[in-house]
Amino acid sequence: MEIPCTRIMVPGPGGYDVFRLDHTPIGPPGPSEVRVRVTACGINFADIAVRMGLYKAAQGRYPLCPGLEFAGIVDRAGAGVTGFNPGDRVFGAVRFGGYATVVNCPARQMWQMPDSWEDERGAAFPVAYLTAAYALFHVGHLRGDDRVLVHSAAGGVGTALLHLLKTNGNFSVGVVGRPEKTAAATSAGASRVIDKGSCDLWREAERISPSGYDLILDANGAATLKGSYAHLRPGGRLLIYGFSAMFSPTGIRKRLRLIFDYLRTPRFNPFDMTGANKTVSGFNLIYLFDRVDLFRDLMDRLLAWDSEGLLPPMPLTPFAFRRVAGAHRALASGKTVGKLVLITGTPP
Repeated sequence: MEIPCTRIMVPGPGGYDVFRLDHTPIGPPGPSEVRVRVTACGINFADIAVRMGLYKAAQGRYPLCPGLEFAGIVDRAGAGVTGFNPGDRVFGAVRFGGYATVVNCPARQMWQMPDSWEDERGAAFPVAYLTAAYALFHVGHLRGDDRVLVHSAAGGVGTALLHLLKTNGNFSVGVVGRPEKTAAATSAGASRVIDKGSCDLWREAERISPSGYDLILDANGAATLKGSYAHLRPGGRLLIYGFSAMFSPTGIRKRLRLIFDYLRTPRFNPFDMTGANKTVSGFNLIYLFDRVDLFRDLMDRLLAWDSEGLLPPMPLTPFAFRRVAGAHRALASGKTVGKLVLITGTPP
């Protein structure tokens, strides 16, 4: 049986005014799927890239409903599904389609919501923490004595990284772009915080750790990649998972700026990397949805740490579902901390 559903759609790449509402009902869940009445949707920089037409995984798929994560209440389980019953509070991850009041999601990409969590936390959890855990433990091969530098340390993934680094006992340096974000990075667990808006970033990074860093996590792009690579110590790893500096706060693509940033993005020479004993790795979770076993292993570890009280709540800013343009504008401004979420208003 179909039920009413409202989706936020992007008909094609554009600015903040491109969003449209679609009211096509949604059908029953397919085999191994669960239909969920969504109460909150997480917002990520990937959604901005989708809206602007800069996300390769979305090319050829417009009109498209953005959104990679959600929280809500189980409405109905499909054939073959066990462990989810109507009324269960859940959260999950989808490969687009999360900006909706109802979703049909594969059961393997969903988890029961811990009793202590509000829906907003569930909607903000999967992308940030799976990205952070995958980066540190799967790609970065984190060791307990590693010294780690985290760019964009007050954002969603940055906050998750600092939470996990503190849990693991690492010395971490969080980099923020505004003085008002220093407190957020400190609260998230950074051993030291650098406000690059009020000092020379790399001079301060050298003062804190003269021998360099074992691990640097960078989602800025051309603005910091060259400096990040230069400040790795021998055996160090640079992990790249985004290019947020290429996004414009105006909400529209600026072709000349994109070309400029593309041209000044460093190309790492394998001969230099070999001689310096440095590693550069790039990743994007959107291309790993065929590795759900990996997601589940990471989430099991994350939920175990949360149950032990080791993962404090992420700072959250809620927006009404129809204020999606304002949420995108706020995220692109660089002034927010933690995660932003859309609240659908769907009653339990």
